[in-house]
Amino acid sequence: MTRTKTALSAATLLLGAAGCVQPPDLSAVRAERDKAVQRSDNFQAAAGNGQQLVSAGGGGVLVTSRDGGRHWQREQLPMPASVVAMSACPDGRFAALDFYRKVWIGDTQATNWTPRPIEGDFNPIDIDCDPKNRLWVVGSYSTVLMSADAGQTWNAQPPGEDAILTTVQFVDADHGYIAGEFGTLLKTADGGASWTRQAGLPEAFYPYAMRFRDASTGWVSGLAGAILQTVDGGATWTAQDNPGAAPVYALQAVGGAMYGVGGGGRVLRLDGNRWTALDGTPPFPADLAAGAALEPQALLVAGAAGALQVVELAPRVAAVTGGQP
Repeated sequence: MTRTKTALSAATLLLGAAGCVQPPDLSAVRAERDKAVQRSDNFQAAAGNGQQLVSAGGGGVLVTSRDGGRHWQREQLPMPASVVAMSACPDGRFAALDFYRKVWIGDTQATNWTPRPIEGDFNPIDIDCDPKNRLWVVGSYSTVLMSADAGQTWNAQPPGEDAILTTVQFVDADHGYIAGEFGTLLKTADGGASWTRQAGLPEAFYPYAMRFRDASTGWVSGLAGAILQTVDGGATWTAQDNPGAAPVYALQAVGGAMYGVGGGGRVLRLDGNRWTALDGTPPFPADLAAGAALEPQALLVAGAAGALQVVELAPRVAAVTGGQP
């Protein structure tokens, strides 16, 4: 009887103690969840039309800023969605390329995002909006698609070798470039009506990013921090010095200078023929995957672990010309 009373007393004490335990404080979790930009965000793309900035990435997360990146608004694209690339068109509209074979079209205010499906069995990787407001999409199986009506219909270019095409850029209404694995480099001089293979890139080169300043001068980045430059429209390429050997996942021109963002959260600037880490750049917790120019002297950088920030750039004495300051 005594043991029974003792057990009941112990149970009563335990219940009383449990009733005194305070519930966990979830205020920090709720505060993080309410932020427009969160630590779990993985931004893969960024673009700006001179008035609005947009960045998007995994899980269909899309954020916009109307004040140069000081404040952001968050929205969730309907799933499944994962934005891998983005472009701003000359008419001010946005196009966000979704890994799930669709393009999201946003208006000039970066709102009213409308999905447009892409036919075909391939992985879309990059998108560019040319000076005629036509969308160009490239991806696996040497896929090259063009839409002249904001993604409502698509025209396929004749397939080439079976290669992953990773990056596309139109320099002007006539000249454009596409790069991909196995040193693939395609060039058009007639607005995309035809594409010709250029033999300049090494066969083993796998490009991450490409940026041409004009029809002749351009840069391409690849594995192990490799960065090459051409001054003859892709016919020949010269390796440039990247001392940190950090891979560069995006190239961007701002104020006449060339910048790259990539591995280890690094922001690089081209000085002569050498890519050097930008002084005063805040430490980013993870890789940077995308950038967007804010003329005349700022760069939006975006990446993993919620990295999203405008980096102020010091003005240069002279613009880059043929790889020389």
